[in-house]
Amino acid sequence: MSDNQFGPPQPGFGPPQTPGAPIPPQGAPAPQAGYGYPGPQQQPQQSWGGAALPQQGYPAGAPGGFPPGYPAPQKKSRKGLWITLSVVSAVILAGAGVVGYFAYDTVSKTGKYKVVMPPTFQGMSSEAGADTAQQMAEQMKQDTAADPDSLQPEQTVAALYATEDGSRMVIAAGAYGKVSRPSAQVDQQFKDMEKEGDTVTQKKSVDAGPLGGSMSCAMVKSSDTPDLAVCVWADYSSVVLVMEKSDSVDLDKAAADTRELRQAAEVLK
Repeated sequence: MSDNQFGPPQPGFGPPQTPGAPIPPQGAPAPQAGYGYPGPQQQPQQSWGGAALPQQGYPAGAPGGFPPGYPAPQKKSRKGLWITLSVVSAVILAGAGVVGYFAYDTVSKTGKYKVVMPPTFQGMSSEAGADTAQQMAEQMKQDTAADPDSLQPEQTVAALYATEDGSRMVIAAGAYGKVSRPSAQVDQQFKDMEKEGDTVTQKKSVDAGPLGGSMSCAMVKSSDTPDLAVCVWADYSSVVLVMEKSDSVDLDKAAADTRELRQAAEVLK
């Protein structure tokens, strides 16, 4: 019979013993963990006495710190804004450039030309009756004195061209200097004729020719003169009225004759 009546020893509570190590008596404290012996796992300390707090933050990989399932908002592109601003700036600069160009062009032409009537025109002499044309020019100068901002005349010009038999006559009268509103001066000359009691009909704008500016022609009739074809040209340097009388005068021919006379008379100072 074996001395151990209860069979092999059963394992107790606690860690297994190393062979040959002494068995601690019942009720002795558990051995402390030493080198090579892992101690019990420590639970994180809770400040509020409940279960373990989850780790703060969102799972790794969430873009920009946003929770999973909620995509990060897309950054708004300012490309369209910059394009719009660029277009607006270009339009403003272009507009400023256009205005600046016209302002420069006006200043560069103002008062740069003078009018010198040629001694003859289309085979007609200007000697006989020139005093009448000069009186007309002086009257125009007086009329423009009421609007000095539009015309500042330096010198009046006048000429009367006529055939020997008097069947055709061309009278030119006007002034040169500084003109700020050429088209307004053209219209004003016809208004002055109507104020004097003349009848103005068929008035129309026509081509001013290579020298530019503004020009209009009309038929003018007064109580003591036959029908006359009248053309007025004006640019930034001159305002000249040309009246033509003949048996077969018309506005188209009068306009062509006025352009030809202007081409010969208006020159650089």
